Amino acid sequence: MNREWSWKKANIMAGLWCLAVGLAMMALWLAKPAELAAGHPAVFGMKFNAALAFSVMGVALLLAAREFHRLPALMLALVFLYGAAALSQHLFGIDTGIDTALNVPFVDIGTSVPGRIAPNTALCFMLTSLALGLRALQRRNGLVPVGLGFATFVIAAVALLGYVIALDFAHDWIRFTRMSLQSASCFFILAIAIIFSGKEPAGYHRAVLAGALGALSYLLLLAMTYFELARYESSFGITFSSGGTNARSTLSSLVLISAALYGGLMVHLYLSSRRSRAMAADLAAHRIRLAAIIANAVDGIITIDERGVVLSVNPASERIFGYGAEEMVGRNVKMLMPEPYRSEHDRYIANYQRGGEAKVIGIGREVEGRRKDGSTFPLDLAVAKLELGDTVLYSGTVRDISERKASEQALLDANAELEEFAYRTSHDLRSPIASSLGLLGISRDMLAEGDLPALGQTLQRMEGNFRRLDHLIQNIITITRNRLMEEDTQPIDLRALVAESIDALSHLDEFKRIRIENHVPAELTIESKPSKFQVIVGNMLSNAVKYHDPKEAEPAIDVRAVRHAGRVRLSVEDNGLGVPPASRHLLFKMFKRLHPNRSFGSGLGLYILRKSAESLGGTALYEAKDKGSRFIIELPDGDHNENPLDPGRR
Repeated sequence: MNREWSWKKANIMAGLWCLAVGLAMMALWLAKPAELAAGHPAVFGMKFNAALAFSVMGVALLLAAREFHRLPALMLALVFLYGAAALSQHLFGIDTGIDTALNVPFVDIGTSVPGRIAPNTALCFMLTSLALGLRALQRRNGLVPVGLGFATFVIAAVALLGYVIALDFAHDWIRFTRMSLQSASCFFILAIAIIFSGKEPAGYHRAVLAGALGALSYLLLLAMTYFELARYESSFGITFSSGGTNARSTLSSLVLISAALYGGLMVHLYLSSRRSRAMAADLAAHRIRLAAIIANAVDGIITIDERGVVLSVNPASERIFGYGAEEMVGRNVKMLMPEPYRSEHDRYIANYQRGGEAKVIGIGREVEGRRKDGSTFPLDLAVAKLELGDTVLYSGTVRDISERKASEQALLDANAELEEFAYRTSHDLRSPIASSLGLLGISRDMLAEGDLPALGQTLQRMEGNFRRLDHLIQNIITITRNRLMEEDTQPIDLRALVAESIDALSHLDEFKRIRIENHVPAELTIESKPSKFQVIVGNMLSNAVKYHDPKEAEPAIDVRAVRHAGRVRLSVEDNGLGVPPASRHLLFKMFKRLHPNRSFGSGLGLYILRKSAESLGGTALYEAKDKGSRFIIELPDGDHNENPLDPGRR
């Protein structure tokens, strides 16, 4: 339980005590038990009006604890006015009639006037009601309420001590008018609640306040003892020599020496308190700044003890590992590690503490982490050793480098693809040119010899070379355009685009014998980039046409599309040659022809298909069938899901 709630409970207990004592005494005054009054007259030392005032103050304290403010302040103002009126009767010798206005006493105990409260009681009512009222209105415990509580405490403590040591002057400020024991106890408890409630009252430590209260009560009690002794000396006509060792001179010396000692001690405590308060404020500000830095750090920060038990984590650690702070704190940090790090961690710490080699501490390295879902990921780990007196802690800073590693791998893959592309392109470009140059020499000889039939066949071979060269160049242009072309996202009529792509393939061999069904719903549209999307549809359909099975009696191609969860799934299914199982690992790679004897090509078609889909934030998939193939493209419906690494994205 925190300190603030603890002292709030103290206020509630003080209110309940005052309310209980006040109601009990009011009940006794109204019941008028003559036998109790005769046998125990001291019970009725608290007057009816005082009991009522304590009841009102108790209710006000309870309401203030429930966050009411104006009503408690009004009730406390009434108590203050009553205390002021009661005190004025003693100061000015007047009778305002308030003493018996609500209850006519059936017995007179501890007072010179029936129903009248003592002056110190009236003064304490004024002090406590004013202090509580100010605190209720200001909603904090300032210096003034603490000072008023301080004065009330001293008066009540001296009165209580007077009852303990039978010193009448401690509670009887005026002859035959005393503060009752019940009143003194209520004021004592109220003063403690006023002084020590809230955060460090008035900025001073509670220990300093407690010491000062004790010292003042002690000095006041000594002073009153001295005055009581002087009063007895005067009453009996006894005169002690000023320089002797009589009780009065000894007591006066004790008062002066104690006052000097306690005064110096209180000054020292005050100065020490100010220094401590300044240091505490600096420390609190530093702690807040440090906590804010740690809480807002992008990297995870985890603190463990010598046994590897997690002591604290920051929000970034929760985000990185997927655990809540309450799930990590108190458990061994190896829960965040996969094997073999998990099994080796405790042994590593023990070995390091025995003076072994530091493999991570003060060095940092790349390791693997384990998320709550069991997945592993790469992370950078740096561990610092913290020696705090006899305690040794370890602070680890972790950074999830999954994206960086993925980017590095993507860069390596791209470089490898670029090298392969450069090599294969230069080879495939040079091959038809070199072949055509050789055929040109042969054609020249055939023309000189007049062998026209053979010349026609040679020219056909040259035409084939140039067609392959043109096809390769077109594919290279497509790849380059996909990477570099900037294009706006537009709504695309998917059914119309498929129909247009089918019509564009009508020049291919055996196109007319293939049944192509467009099952795309007429109302289906997609937000995407038209040129890239057309490349995707064209490649899927051209592959299905080129690699149909010539032995199939009824070759067919079915095109379907559906929208689900913000994505569009386009599939082209055929009953053609399919992809041999041994060659499926080559799908979507550069310069990979899966049926080289069936149709000429560059081997870039499926690669272009995959890259075009990825540039739009989608994926390319292949599903094998008993007969034929099914190629699937899944694309996001809109620009917000595109691949951020795509150079053509705007």
